[in-house]
Amino acid sequence: MSNLLDQPFEEVLKQYDNMIHYHIHKLHINDPEQEFYQEGCITLWEAYQTYDPSRGTFRQLANYKIHHRFIDLIRKHSKAAENEKNYVDQHATLEDNSTYDYPEDCYFWNGIQKELTEKQWKWMRYYIIEDLSYSEIAMKENTTVDAVKNWGREAKKKLKWLVVIE
Repeated sequence: MSNLLDQPFEEVLKQYDNMIHYHIHKLHINDPEQEFYQEGCITLWEAYQTYDPSRGTFRQLANYKIHHRFIDLIRKHSKAAENEKNYVDQHATLEDNSTYDYPEDCYFWNGIQKELTEKQWKWMRYYIIEDLSYSEIAMKENTTVDAVKNWGREAKKKLKWLVVIE
């Protein structure tokens, strides 16, 4: 057995602490929560446990393992950030399709709502604003598709003044 394995791990950690910090700085890692440092300590522990002197020096093994563990962790974080970005983008576009929630449109939508009956407003809200199909509206309002179509026809008649003719 090597002299290294005769030392307690705490001593090995003190000796190789700078190596962990070196890789954090070399890879330009911002580590405010000390996640990478902790991962480096765990990796050093794993290297300490599996060290075989016949395969090279402990310094080489620790250097290799820490560097590659950090690369793996960076990839994991990048993939997670990409997935989060895709999720946010996907949901942002879904929310962008609904103009009903925008405060600057309140005056406009309130004006339209005053011109329509309750059922015509339901058609406007579900069909135009929320982009639901006639059958989805009919199911939601517990009525027929033809009734929903009629609400739409009547609402369109009342709102012809909104159409700008060029």
